[in-house]
Amino acid sequence: MVSSVRAAIALCVCLGPLGCGTTKWSDSARTATEQLLISTAVDRAIEQIDFTPLAGKNVHFDPQYLEGIVDKNYVISTLRQHMLAQHCILNPDKETADYTVEARAGAVGTNHHDVLLGVPALSLPTGALMGMPSAIPEIPFAKSTDQKGVAKIACFAYSNTTGQAVWQSGVYPVVCNAKDTWFLGTGPFQRGSIYDGTRFAGSRLMFSRRKRTPDPPKLLLSLADAKYFDDLPFVAPPLPKKTSQEQVAASAAKPAASTPAPAAPLTGTSRGLGATNPVVPAQALLPANGTASGLPSGSVLTLPSLGQPHASGAK
Repeated sequence: MVSSVRAAIALCVCLGPLGCGTTKWSDSARTATEQLLISTAVDRAIEQIDFTPLAGKNVHFDPQYLEGIVDKNYVISTLRQHMLAQHCILNPDKETADYTVEARAGAVGTNHHDVLLGVPALSLPTGALMGMPSAIPEIPFAKSTDQKGVAKIACFAYSNTTGQAVWQSGVYPVVCNAKDTWFLGTGPFQRGSIYDGTRFAGSRLMFSRRKRTPDPPKLLLSLADAKYFDDLPFVAPPLPKKTSQEQVAASAAKPAASTPAPAAPLTGTSRGLGATNPVVPAQALLPANGTASGLPSGSVLTLPSLGQPHASGAK
């Protein structure tokens, strides 16, 4: 008996320094998976927008039509960063900018669906079966949860001077997903576009490889196609046509223009020439003193344009 007491005391002395601690865990109002799905979808949707037609242009970005969407500040900052990366010059003042870019979001959010192979959770009415619990827990043989993040963002630009369309990005919806799977209570096995390969309970499996997500199909609607508009100059509206009475009054008030006398044509007749062939005066072929120096008397000059000989002394 005494030996047993001594053994118990010795055990207490040995286990006295040992103990256990607790760690406080907390979760944010929005899960990290949801935020990753939305931000990844936004990044990939904006990456497809081609701002190069506005490269080097003085552009004002107008985000007023993004009010009320999820993660508005992240969407605006990503758009501004992408515009700067493609050499757009951002101007905070619309009055001094040459162009304005407006952005809108058709969808920024998440949804999910669950698939269960087994017995779902049931709630039984109180007192329906004596001795049975009022609630039966879920008994899954296999279970899958698929959550998707969706982003649909579009932009267009117009001239601040003329108000004419300059460029539009097109609309390409992007979907990202995160899928969790359980088999016989083991899991979750995590796959999806926000993960680098397949994970088990948050740890990446060594044999897994990441599958490339195919590009979303391009819509065939005219509004969704990327298109570049020429920056046409402003065209003034046509002036109203004048009535016949106004035209008569305008013609009467306009002074009559004097018609100059027609100049005498440099045409004439000569021997061996037609009536309409030009005749070059002999004075034009002689030097200023009136004699052809270096030419013997009675020389004949040939005019290439006329093709007929003409005597230098002919009048």
